[in-house]
Amino acid sequence: MGSVVVVGAGPTGLALAAELAGAGVACRVLEKRARPTPWSRACGVEPRTLELLDLRGGAAELVDRGLPWARQPVGDGRAFLDYGRLDTPHPYILIIPQHRTEEVLEAQAVRAGAEIARGARVVDMARDDDAVTLTVAGEDRTWTERADYVVGCDGVRSTVRELAGIGFHGHAYEQSLVVADVRLHRPPDPEVDARITGRGMVAVFPFGDGLYRLIVLDRDRMAAPADEPVTVAELRDSVVTIFGWDLGVHDPWWMSRFRCAERQAERYRLGRVLLAGDAAHTHMPSGGQGLQLGVQDAFNLGWKLAAEVAGWAPPGLLDSYERERWPIAARMLRRTELAFRYETSSSLPARAVRRIGYLLMRFGPLQMPVIRQFAGFTLRYPPPPSAPRHRLVGRRLPDARLRADHGVVRLLELFRRRRFVLLDQGAGVEGIASAWADRVDVVRATVLDGRRWPDVVLFRPDAFVAWAGSRSRLHRLSEALSSWCGAPSPRATADVGRHP
Repeated sequence: MGSVVVVGAGPTGLALAAELAGAGVACRVLEKRARPTPWSRACGVEPRTLELLDLRGGAAELVDRGLPWARQPVGDGRAFLDYGRLDTPHPYILIIPQHRTEEVLEAQAVRAGAEIARGARVVDMARDDDAVTLTVAGEDRTWTERADYVVGCDGVRSTVRELAGIGFHGHAYEQSLVVADVRLHRPPDPEVDARITGRGMVAVFPFGDGLYRLIVLDRDRMAAPADEPVTVAELRDSVVTIFGWDLGVHDPWWMSRFRCAERQAERYRLGRVLLAGDAAHTHMPSGGQGLQLGVQDAFNLGWKLAAEVAGWAPPGLLDSYERERWPIAARMLRRTELAFRYETSSSLPARAVRRIGYLLMRFGPLQMPVIRQFAGFTLRYPPPPSAPRHRLVGRRLPDARLRADHGVVRLLELFRRRRFVLLDQGAGVEGIASAWADRVDVVRATVLDGRRWPDVVLFRPDAFVAWAGSRSRLHRLSEALSSWCGAPSPRATADVGRHP
């Protein structure tokens, strides 16, 4: 099997490396930082991201190092979004600093077989029809790396994107924000809290080791240059004025002022060069969606790129990465722009909207569309062109218990081998699917807990529905398998792969 170089060892690059290496692709990650950084921009992982990690058995390791929190503050000190109402094994946001997330993802990538090279800065790139060659500068030498594909996961200032000549369009914000990890003499109760006023916003998140993350959007300080140092006195003033009382900020571990931009790459693929994560899109941190988008990029791209390298990908499969993910990021950019204005505007209409929003969020049923959107459960990928339509195609199905031949299993447990899963509720699909036995696991099982799913559901390796139908539509199953899983294997046998 061929090789892939991933540039950038943030959450996106590490998640992608684990996906590729776990699928048998020789994967090497180049990271310009000589050592992992202890500073963290992102501090939360949403439920759908945890479900994706759960597909490979990697969610528990992350959850053990973070703080699951189901009651997310709205900003008025009273209302909260109840994530406990979600139908998922992870009905919460996991509060965890990004450097811990990266530690877990790196360990998983290395266990899968990926190689991480630190202190390796890409300085040039050459492409031809067969491969991509990178020139890499280390601490004491320069060398070249040649691979079938290169994926730029190297952040907003992506070297890979610039060397490929891919445009990165949008605008920068003039306002600056402050992020700080500090200790508090008087932390709020509950410890996760937020306030939004006409002056701005302050959000507080505990890291579990005596440190608290403060996110501050202070309208009176947003004009400060990004390189102006943040002081404890400034933080205290913003917190007292916006939050409403003195939290006792002291002993800062890290404080940073930064300005955001809202930009998106004009394309995610140019031949053998692809982009993911912040290299492909960047936006305001409102809603904590940056890390989520990046990991979702990785899970969408990983199995498709592995199929392309292995030689069985059907035509257009790798191009579907951009077709599916670009619109998702574009919508997220628009939403975070609105959220930022909602959080920071002091205008009369904005204050009225906030007040109405606080009142509405006190009613559980009205919360669910908002919670599901933040959690990542409203995402739907478009069906392939000319494919038969079904309401489930492109969607995530909630985790469910399945009664199989060998006992009861969870749906999310069926994807450990990074293969397609064909769920057969008595339709008898083995004969049809046997020609794809090297790529598809057929699972004969019945869905429990009162869930009603079609007789046959074909899941992609990232657990989104690729095809669904009743036993009366089995004549279309071969077409769906060819469309998603490539040409039948001439050496396939009737010994259809099953979940262990």
